[in-house]
Amino acid sequence: MRRHTAVAVLTGMVVLSACAQDSEPVVDDTWAHEAEEVVALLADAYDVADPYQAARFFTAGGTLDLTIWGYPVATTPDEVVEVVRDLWFMQPDFANVRADHLFVSPVGALAWWSAYDKDYAGGNNWVQSYSFGRGGHTASQAFRNVEPGEERNTPEEIAALELADRYFEAWETKDATAIAAVYSPSVVVRDDTTDEEWRSIDELLADVDSAPPLQPGPSPRTFVYQDGNHVQVIALVQLGGDCSRLEARRWVLAGDRIVKETRFTHVPSAQRCLSGLADGWWTTFELPPDLQNNVTEIIDVGGSQVELVNAEPIHEEFTRWLFDRYFEAGIGVPEVAAVWYPPAPECDKLGGLAIEADERYEGRHTVVICFTDERLEYDGSESGWFPPAAAYGLHELAHIWMVDRLTDDIRAQYNDDAGLTVWRGAEAEWAQRGVEQAAFTIPWAITGDADALWPIFFPEISCEELADRYTLLTGDEPLTTCGEDGWS
Repeated sequence: MRRHTAVAVLTGMVVLSACAQDSEPVVDDTWAHEAEEVVALLADAYDVADPYQAARFFTAGGTLDLTIWGYPVATTPDEVVEVVRDLWFMQPDFANVRADHLFVSPVGALAWWSAYDKDYAGGNNWVQSYSFGRGGHTASQAFRNVEPGEERNTPEEIAALELADRYFEAWETKDATAIAAVYSPSVVVRDDTTDEEWRSIDELLADVDSAPPLQPGPSPRTFVYQDGNHVQVIALVQLGGDCSRLEARRWVLAGDRIVKETRFTHVPSAQRCLSGLADGWWTTFELPPDLQNNVTEIIDVGGSQVELVNAEPIHEEFTRWLFDRYFEAGIGVPEVAAVWYPPAPECDKLGGLAIEADERYEGRHTVVICFTDERLEYDGSESGWFPPAAAYGLHELAHIWMVDRLTDDIRAQYNDDAGLTVWRGAEAEWAQRGVEQAAFTIPWAITGDADALWPIFFPEISCEELADRYTLLTGDEPLTTCGEDGWS
């Protein structure tokens, strides 16, 4: 129901500002409707502040550029989750997020977003550009609303507003001299939807008389992206004629001149007013997989198939190494249906999680390992893996190993030997639960002398005590050894 509401906002409500005074029949009310559905899904994710659904659009690659609000450019789904979550954390009362206007070209889109607080007492408007490449590759860039009088506006933004004023006045009056003054002589103006192009100011001026009447679009009408001295502008315009309609124009600036102008078609206006338009990315766009169902690889582990979710190639290599440690130790391999990597909701507050009965896998075991690709490799270790990542990855698998193999007697004996009173339960601190210490005993024992890690520092424990605990759990001797040449 929420999705249908979002589509209705896009296809119905915005027409009021575009051509409410017109009464022409609908020309093609289905053109680019798939693009409306894509943006409606984005609206859903924003409206409920779900960073994982927002990041879903970037699972196939791409970038989310929100530098206008001081964020680094996000280049992975995990980074997108972090940026979107933080953005909504900084604006905790924002709700009612919607795409008030949608403009498209065959290769991209512009969405005018609005967000209001829960009481509609205040809000914000911004534009995001989207390019949709093959296989769901998405790149997005945010443009900030720069209304006149904003104290925070930079000199470049103020100059862009002044240029917009001159631009609208020049086109309203069709003053050739004034139009030439806002463009570079070698400007390229392109409308891919109608397949129109002008490759110089002379070509553009030659068609001024036949251009439809132009007025400023609805307020706010000017949005700016700035990266250093590099400035781009989104300007909303209203075109007159037999059926008035909106259009968005994206400018690339060099100083106070436009060197490139790309025109985007307003979808609801086009559905009412135009025909014979080109199709675009929306006809072949495939929504990238949900981050909660993004199986990127399936590996064979002792004859069992294990799905890797949200895994980069380095995660696949790391996962194989984790299982190889259990193979080498000869104690049997943890039987899991899937290994999840970030972004995952479990990683919001945890370093990892062992799920004994995962509903997503019909009650089978799964584990979540909360280490992104840049936190795995480490030149200073013998294994080549960052020791905490190795220890915690083996730790989550050890939880599953123990679920299937330990008896109550072994659990009780482990607690007695370790001086613990609780195997599992909130009545004891995490590090003082038998199940957690046991799940670190196994990684310590099977990692090897050089990289073995024991992260529980109190109370102190000797190598020989850890070896005895491992033998109690598994019935085998550890690969990590004690003594002068062993672990210390």
